[in-house]
Amino acid sequence: MKTDMKPPEHVEKYVKLGTALSINTQLFSTRMGQMLDRFGLTEAQFSVLNHLAQRMPEGQSVTAIAAAVEVKQPAVSKMVTKFEGMGWARFESIKGDARAKQVLLTEAGIAHLMTVQRALLPDYVQMLEGWSDEDIASLTAQLFRLVGWLDQNRL
Repeated sequence: MKTDMKPPEHVEKYVKLGTALSINTQLFSTRMGQMLDRFGLTEAQFSVLNHLAQRMPEGQSVTAIAAAVEVKQPAVSKMVTKFEGMGWARFESIKGDARAKQVLLTEAGIAHLMTVQRALLPDYVQMLEGWSDEDIASLTAQLFRLVGWLDQNRL
């Protein structure tokens, strides 16, 4: 993080953006937490399931998952052990190092994730009611642009 920067002109727009991001994060997090609770998932668990789904067919180590989703390794270990017990994930030895394990989603895990995602869809649609397809596409693109910067500049 650069600390030698001069304050930007029009500070208000950055303060307003930070406030909007903070409020959106809190409101969306609370909403997601309540919705995911119906499926016995926390936001962090949902994040790990999504992360693993994006890595298919390869798996990832618990350490790599923890770093990617910014959750402590013991918590991720507990999550994937739960997922294994539910039949959603499996551990597999990494070729060349029998001691090292990677986590992979099972077909049941993928199916469960899809069920959860489908159940969330009506809320997303309602949230963006009245938005044009172009507005939604633009928001999505801008959010992923911000995600890219945040991912590359983790603290």
